[in-house]
Amino acid sequence: MDLRFVALSEIDLGDRTFEIRKFSDSTRLPDSLGRFGILDPLWLRETSGGYIVVDGFKRLGWAKENMMHDVLCRIFSENIDSREVWSQRIEKKIFEGEINPAEKAQIIAVLAGLFGPGEIPGFFLSSLKVSNRSEVLRKWVLVSQKGPGMLEALGSGEAAERAAMEIADWDPSSSDCVLSLIRALRCSASIQVEIVERISEIAVREGKTRAEVLEMERVREILSSKELNHREKTQALREYFSELRNPRLSARRKRFEQEIEAIGLPRGAKIVAPEAFEGGGWQMELSFGAPEELRKIFREAGPVVESDRLDAIFGKR
Repeated sequence: MDLRFVALSEIDLGDRTFEIRKFSDSTRLPDSLGRFGILDPLWLRETSGGYIVVDGFKRLGWAKENMMHDVLCRIFSENIDSREVWSQRIEKKIFEGEINPAEKAQIIAVLAGLFGPGEIPGFFLSSLKVSNRSEVLRKWVLVSQKGPGMLEALGSGEAAERAAMEIADWDPSSSDCVLSLIRALRCSASIQVEIVERISEIAVREGKTRAEVLEMERVREILSSKELNHREKTQALREYFSELRNPRLSARRKRFEQEIEAIGLPRGAKIVAPEAFEGGGWQMELSFGAPEELRKIFREAGPVVESDRLDAIFGKR
């Protein structure tokens, strides 16, 4: 690439062909530009009418705001193949700093458009920590096509990468609804994935779209509650979705809680059922702070254990 000064008037500021947006705010570049000016030359590509930006959109914007006449640039000849220009652009992007999921989605979409199946250079994918499986790449492309809302949520960290991949195939209405939900709840990546999976399972079970599941009256009540904070809303939704996904198990769990309360276990004693109430593995947990408290638990628990009140818990009548 040639290195030379180019007048801002010769650069098409509106052409965003090579742009890869971060979709997140950072003060590092503005602070650096304010202190030292442009240290890293812009990358431009020659066109019949002047130049378009390949790398340096924010630096160019700063130069325009500060009424600079020209800037130092590295120039791609218009004869250079677009795939070569993009390859250098992406390599610079990857190795100049950490890539957020919004940038990753855009980069993979570009690579998928430039190269055929199985042809994307392996060092790009390994640097992005992305599998070369066609299904994975397809989902990343779909995520990039979800629009600014999705990319902004990924860039800001509001939406987790794993959750975005789960909803890549969803219809636009459903993905918009769940994205709004995720942003409102502000929950961890693992909980985002759990909620997304539950919504899909419920939609299949109920014969609804995912958007219809999210528009159910109880869901709206939880989200609009003035009494619950975002953590409490998250837990309430998890419990509600679990109940919808496994109605029999939820009913059994409620009955178990009622039965435990009815038998009158002493304070500090707790019976823990096995997973899904299947098989063995029942446990009793004792909580105490001193030996006398333990002795008291045993004294009070004895009559309960010896009575037939425990039979109800195990389904005996």
